[in-house]
Amino acid sequence: MSFTIGCDPELLCRREGRYVPAHNYFKSNSSFGLDGCESIAEYRPGYSESPIDLTAKLKTIIEYGHEKAPQLEFYAGHYVDDHPIGGHLHFAIAPNPEIVNSLDTVLYSLSNCIDDKQQRQRRERSGYGKRKAIRTKHYGFEYRTPGSWLLCPSTTLVTFTLAKLAVIGATEDHLDFEQIKARQHSSTFLKNLKNHLITIPDDCREGLKELDMLLDKVLNWNENILPNWGVQ
Repeated sequence: MSFTIGCDPELLCRREGRYVPAHNYFKSNSSFGLDGCESIAEYRPGYSESPIDLTAKLKTIIEYGHEKAPQLEFYAGHYVDDHPIGGHLHFAIAPNPEIVNSLDTVLYSLSNCIDDKQQRQRRERSGYGKRKAIRTKHYGFEYRTPGSWLLCPSTTLVTFTLAKLAVIGATEDHLDFEQIKARQHSSTFLKNLKNHLITIPDDCREGLKELDMLLDKVLNWNENILPNWGVQ
């Protein structure tokens, strides 16, 4: 089965540690543009079948944004400076309950392990990021639950990898991830996930390695993402 993944993750902009509106620096019709209310920056890397390729596309756009506005710092997460920010994922495949349930089980488990829970709760209370939130599109559908996972290349690659594997697991391997997870802690579920997967494309193996390392880290979501991406 072949399908592409796209995204439009958001970032909050700060200058000298203080929030600034993204529309002061960026235009709507750009790969490094604006979200709907123009207060938040939004990345549009296109799409790819490969999590590795899509992560590389995003790094190129991050570098471009830094060149356009080198005085800015960028922040990912769920809720920063009273602004909800998201990391919507786009799938060129028709949604069905099995796919949506798989994405929600796998990616919300990842969120349980790596995200700032207070940020996530504030975003959910603001009306965004509810579980199993999707929007049908002409190309397939948009999964709207995740916050912005752009903290570093590792969080980005792991998100894309797990998203791809969740769809493949549901459509090709007919796995019930809700049943597999059951009452397991999210970390235990994700550490054992590769033992349940039947189909693992080559472009997902690096992301699974990164997942193991990511689950052993404590992440700081209140930091400028640029140094994490090697952008100075």
